[in-house]
Amino acid sequence: MAQEGKKIKLSTGMEVEFTKQEPHTLFELIISEILIPKYKENADWNLTLNIVLEEINRLISEYELDPKLKLGLLNQIEEHLNKDIEELTGVAKIEILFINMEDYVADIEKLVIAGLDKQELRNQMAQLIQPLTLFELGELFIFLGKKAFLK
Repeated sequence: MAQEGKKIKLSTGMEVEFTKQEPHTLFELIISEILIPKYKENADWNLTLNIVLEEINRLISEYELDPKLKLGLLNQIEEHLNKDIEELTGVAKIEILFINMEDYVADIEKLVIAGLDKQELRNQMAQLIQPLTLFELGELFIFLGKKAFLK
């Protein structure tokens, strides 16, 4: 039995036929119609990501969709980071996420070699990374892991 879809209208005015079984069409339209143009316009990844999250939140509320769609959208964006978004910006995924990634890495390196006791190192490290989101923390750990293990 096929699930009946519903028409969903993006803030750009574009309509998409949405079904629970195949949300990728909606995600792709949000990426192509909102995320990429907004990023081209402002070159601020965090602002653009917030705009896209506001869009999916509006759609979830207005059309009574499953809130888990946010996670699906973020996963779809993640897939695009290594291809068209990277090509759009001309920089690597990690640089898109953190314009100041090298600053974080340098600050972490300074803390580690400063000779602090373990508790003080933990405290200062926590203060350094506290403003980061879970997504950003994950990317930071991946970046550091690659840097450490692929030397």
